[in-house]
Amino acid sequence: MVHRTVVHVPDEVANKYRFVVVSGKRCEQLQRGAFPKVEVQVPMNKLGQPQDAPRLASFWGQVAVREVEESRIAFEEPEITPLDYTLEVPISVE
Repeated sequence: MVHRTVVHVPDEVANKYRFVVVSGKRCEQLQRGAFPKVEVQVPMNKLGQPQDAPRLASFWGQVAVREVEESRIAFEEPEITPLDYTLEVPISVE
């Protein structure tokens, strides 16, 4: 797997913060055993044999970033309802 520092934030994600949150949640899913939606190259050990599915967040984090970059992860944007805390109280002048 290639280590990168520059990522492409898709338009539907809209900002870097949401990109990080969605990627982090997907990384958690992958660590718990979710099936990756991109092709994953299994790392090899020192003897040249494929390792079992690694539990390292760094490995699954790179997979999650790639999935979000390629827009393969669906997410819902929470609905925000603004609260009106202003009260109209009559002022009595005595």
